[in-house]
Amino acid sequence: MTIPTRQFKFSGMIAPQDQFHQMTTAALGAIAPDEHEIAPTTVNVIITTPPGVGTKGIPQYAAEVRGPSSLYDPAGDCNGNFMSSNYQPNNNCYAYGCNIASNSFPQPGRKSGYLLTSTDMAGTVETVGATVKSYAEKDGLLYVGTTMDEVRKYTPPSNTEYGHFVALMISPAGDGNWPGDYHWARCDNSTLTCDEWSQKDGSDQVTNFDFAGNLISDPSKANWTVNQGPIQPYKSQPNYNPDDLIVEYAFYCFMYVSNPSTTASVNII
Repeated sequence: MTIPTRQFKFSGMIAPQDQFHQMTTAALGAIAPDEHEIAPTTVNVIITTPPGVGTKGIPQYAAEVRGPSSLYDPAGDCNGNFMSSNYQPNNNCYAYGCNIASNSFPQPGRKSGYLLTSTDMAGTVETVGATVKSYAEKDGLLYVGTTMDEVRKYTPPSNTEYGHFVALMISPAGDGNWPGDYHWARCDNSTLTCDEWSQKDGSDQVTNFDFAGNLISDPSKANWTVNQGPIQPYKSQPNYNPDDLIVEYAFYCFMYVSNPSTTASVNII
């Protein structure tokens, strides 16, 4: 019997089985192995970190749309690009967090030439979080702190009319061949009490609930636990283990997205 490869659910990272969002090595319509690409546009980026990667093509399924407001409005946010009637599968938690529907399943740092690798995801919450945060900073996000008190006292730059806060959660590589992942949540009332948040879990729809179905008032205290299913469900395998793999995303920090409606502030792909 052929044992199928385990398929994890990711919030931010691109799953290996997701052929629609893998980087390519040539332009759209090129010869194999890139002829599988069906995206109407390929955006070329030059990856400088890690060294030796070079120019890659990023599949993009529609033109980028930037939201002028971070209010919780799934139907109208970025012209509805986060909803299933449009380009929901092509926008992850990072796109929603930044309020930029890049329609490319964007990754922190990639637009700036920094590529998250499996090595980056292998470590502690602190080490992995530091890397993801630094790559997001390359894209234009600003570090705020680790407490809601710091969020409420934060003074943004003067040119951030529509700026908003985001929260970064980290799940490092771990047991059951879990390769690691990250997740972002977005504040819906950044100019007020900062106690209303929402998120988009990978290719899923937007919601203002955490992973346990609770309204998000403070992402640092919310439930970010995911049941990935049985570790090894096949009794014929020597490593048979019917227990479910429970993956937890730990809060790492708060950041600030400066006026995403202008291309001079935050840029992602």
